[in-house]
Amino acid sequence: MKKIVEIKNLRKIFCKGDICVANSLNFDLIKGEIFTILGTSGSGKTTFLRMLAGLEKPDFGEIRIDNKLVFSKDVDIEPNKREVAIVFQNYALLPHLNIASNITFGSSASKNELKEILEKTKLKGHETKYPHELSGGQQQRVALARAIINKPKILLLDEPLSNIDTELRNILRLELKEMIREFNITALFITHDKEDAFFLSDRIAIMHGGDILQVGTSKELYNNPTSLYCANFLGKISQISENLYIRPENIKICQNGEVEAVIKEIIFYGSFYEVTVATNNQDLLLFSFDDNLKIGQKVNLNFEDKILKF
Repeated sequence: MKKIVEIKNLRKIFCKGDICVANSLNFDLIKGEIFTILGTSGSGKTTFLRMLAGLEKPDFGEIRIDNKLVFSKDVDIEPNKREVAIVFQNYALLPHLNIASNITFGSSASKNELKEILEKTKLKGHETKYPHELSGGQQQRVALARAIINKPKILLLDEPLSNIDTELRNILRLELKEMIREFNITALFITHDKEDAFFLSDRIAIMHGGDILQVGTSKELYNNPTSLYCANFLGKISQISENLYIRPENIKICQNGEVEAVIKEIIFYGSFYEVTVATNNQDLLLFSFDDNLKIGQKVNLNFEDKILKF
């Protein structure tokens, strides 16, 4: 597998008062994959994206794009020469230009290249329209077409699905994934939303406090988190004992269960119930499809083998 981006000991120092933080990032992106950096606001993901694009200068480390050194202590290649494209959160379309001009803005693309990308992004017939005349999904396609018309080595996506209502968001992320696959692009997606990360990504890096805590597929991260922070960030968990935890779907109500409990709360979520039960030691959270459960009911529990230890 070819590495399209290599990050080595990349650091940016931030100082607040007398406290200085310098974190070191090390990971690679594989050609053709969708790689997501997932983290809360302030975790450092946007700062990293800007460093990769050349919009912000790191203090230490190296960045290679397609085996070309673009940043080190002696090298700092200009952003327009890094063969990187960015789709911003607000798409940054130019309202006074039509769609064709938006796509080709700052580009040397030919008419044939414009025609091809209009067809592939399903924008053919809209080239003379203006951004305000398009739907949210069409505007996203324009932003993506503009970003990839010059065939960048890597596409950077700066939370393009933020601040969008749920129904439209589900449509846009499906279209986004299909278009990235259609163009066989290597994409780096940053988001605070776990569902977006799980839906879009081949691999995910969880970022916190400027550090990459864990990298893997969504299944690897969810089932085998390396820290309590990662486990909590990716889904609900309950503490069984001092250093043992379990996810709700791995607790089962059954007649011959080994642990006795009493139901404290039941919340209906449409396709399942979220049930809080009290044992002798602590409260636990589990999921159930049983319509007959009642608050105050005594139940027996079994724990599956998927116990998390930290």
